[in-house]
Amino acid sequence: MKGGIRIGTIFNIPLFIDPSWFLIVMLMTWVYRADYVRLSPNLSWLFGLLTALLLFASVLLHELGHSLTAKSQDITVNSITLFLFGGVASIEKESKDPWAAFKVAIAGPLVSLALGFLLWGTALALVGENIAVITSFLRPTATANTATQLVNEVGITRALVGSMAVNLSVLNFILGIFNLIPCLPLDGGQVLKAVVWKITGSRSTGIRWAAFSGQVIGLSAVLSGAIVLLQPNGFLEGLWRILLGGFVMSHAGNYLRMTNLQEALKEITAETTMTRDFRIVDANMSLRQFADEFLLLREKEIEPAYYASSDGRDRGMVLPTDFRYIERSQWETKTLNDIAKPLKDLESVELKAKIGEVIQLLESKQIKQVTVFSPVGSVAGVIDRGDVIRALARKMRWPIPEAYIQQVKAEGKFPPDFRLVELIEQSS
Repeated sequence: MKGGIRIGTIFNIPLFIDPSWFLIVMLMTWVYRADYVRLSPNLSWLFGLLTALLLFASVLLHELGHSLTAKSQDITVNSITLFLFGGVASIEKESKDPWAAFKVAIAGPLVSLALGFLLWGTALALVGENIAVITSFLRPTATANTATQLVNEVGITRALVGSMAVNLSVLNFILGIFNLIPCLPLDGGQVLKAVVWKITGSRSTGIRWAAFSGQVIGLSAVLSGAIVLLQPNGFLEGLWRILLGGFVMSHAGNYLRMTNLQEALKEITAETTMTRDFRIVDANMSLRQFADEFLLLREKEIEPAYYASSDGRDRGMVLPTDFRYIERSQWETKTLNDIAKPLKDLESVELKAKIGEVIQLLESKQIKQVTVFSPVGSVAGVIDRGDVIRALARKMRWPIPEAYIQQVKAEGKFPPDFRLVELIEQSS
């Protein structure tokens, strides 16, 4: 997740705030104001806001735990974003082994639990044995007498700051423990993934287990939220459960889809992706004859590839764009063999190459298509971006119309939402 308002950089990591963050800060300010209003009506809004802001500071530290652990493994962290449900670190790629992945996953909850103990200790230092009064005072059933007792014992400043420290301590304990629930996209899901990865030796199996757990737990949260929503005074809690459960289900499903796509990129071969949308032409043909027969009367919007051949051997690729650099007076005397780009100079793959290799070649070289060679070195087929999408659609059962594939072929670039190179790099 990346976007929203950039508010700065920390440890060379861009920090963003999603617009939804402002909504949750306002809601939390209103909720936690009620904890302080009996201590000081005049300062209750301020301390409600401070509690909300410091909670998100805790969330930021939680995400920095993940991020700095990843950076220690030479993994780039693209950004940290704070949003409605907390925070998320955009980490460029997966750790190389399950133990390294486990360390990245567990770092965040450990930071939150450490903050919980630190803040509880801060509250003890401020109010001492009166922390028991604070914990009873923060209950909905607390009376004004409890607040008065606390202020009389420690003073208004210590009472307010101590109460806020207790609130933040409890919230960090909840944040740490909640994130250890074994389901994606929570940290506990990443831990489960790493454990299953270690046991089975398969990263994909680990993700599937954790994603399935996420979908089950997310659905349970949605259903329980619907029940709570119908109860008296259960609207906010029910709505929150439904939103959170939907978030978990959606992201668990995304993990599963991305994993299946990454597996497909490793399984599909050039042989099953390529087409024979090319023509073999006589290398001894003059440029004039070639232009008359294949270029001037061309009807297809998407031009096929041309390969020059002589004596039973493919010699090179004919690029019609090269004709513009040759004087027309020479078209009668020059042959295709004179201008063909030798096969050894072409961007090419073998039949058994994986489609991921083809994609990286297309994108890194910014070329229209890749030539596929047979074991004997002849041209077996060609692959362009449209062919890649068709092969993926067939494997993944995507309902992509042929007209869309032809559009991709004509434009010569992948659609913006097909971040295939990024997926390949993440799984490498």
